[in-house]
Amino acid sequence: MQNFTRVWLNLDNIGETPPSKDFTVYYRDNLEEAMRNETQDFFKHVLEHNLPPSEFLEANYSFLNRELALHYGIEGIKGNHMRQVSIKGTPRGGLLGQGAFLTASANGVDTSPVVRGIYVMEKLLGYSPPQPPPDVPEIEPDIRGAKTIREQLAKHREIATCAECHRKIDPLGFALENFDAIGRWRDQYGKGMPVNPAGKLPSGEAFASAGEFKNLMAQKHDQFTRCLTQKLLTYATGREQVPTDRPVIDSILREMKKDNQGLRDLIHLIVLSEVFSQN
Repeated sequence: MQNFTRVWLNLDNIGETPPSKDFTVYYRDNLEEAMRNETQDFFKHVLEHNLPPSEFLEANYSFLNRELALHYGIEGIKGNHMRQVSIKGTPRGGLLGQGAFLTASANGVDTSPVVRGIYVMEKLLGYSPPQPPPDVPEIEPDIRGAKTIREQLAKHREIATCAECHRKIDPLGFALENFDAIGRWRDQYGKGMPVNPAGKLPSGEAFASAGEFKNLMAQKHDQFTRCLTQKLLTYATGREQVPTDRPVIDSILREMKKDNQGLRDLIHLIVLSEVFSQN
């Protein structure tokens, strides 16, 4: 299933764009490989222990080696081998705090709340926003400070054709702005301006920090399980979903709600499904 994780989360994006000179020093000792291994070992752990899909959002542990632990500001981990480590009490946990997830949603140089927001929506919530209107200028990623990028995005929300999508996208991206383009924690941008991750989900719940955002996302476990089911089914069949697949997915999700079904059960249900057998 390592290949599924790579495809699902675009892990090949890590290292695709050369990191900025400010980050090059952190790309030593196979840090990129450790990031990928963290996410793949995490997926393998959830699968082998048949843990519920919500574990991907709620886990207070991860799989680290020395370099990745230091990258996260966690001391006391020695050696290059990956091992399970408690990260309770840190701003990390689940996919949202993993270096691979945070780096794959950036470009190795800077962060963009829009790009990260879309990544979260597509990978965890199963929603792909429509393409922006052709007559609206792009927003360039800006590391000068949250205030600047917030002002740019606020102007886009004044455009009627942009407002609805940005209302959904922007809060998800700003929630992770405390993590830089290679997944390190930061309280300030490069010029000393403080990071402001606060926002409100489209469903109305407000959050003031990355931790509060993670907790709110963990409550979206039904939506996440549907998204993961769709991703796994697409991977297993080699084709995109079509409207006639919806009843099969709904049936799988009903079964998943019985008796605390886990990831292995989900894959088993997909393999037994009509969509898979008829493909």
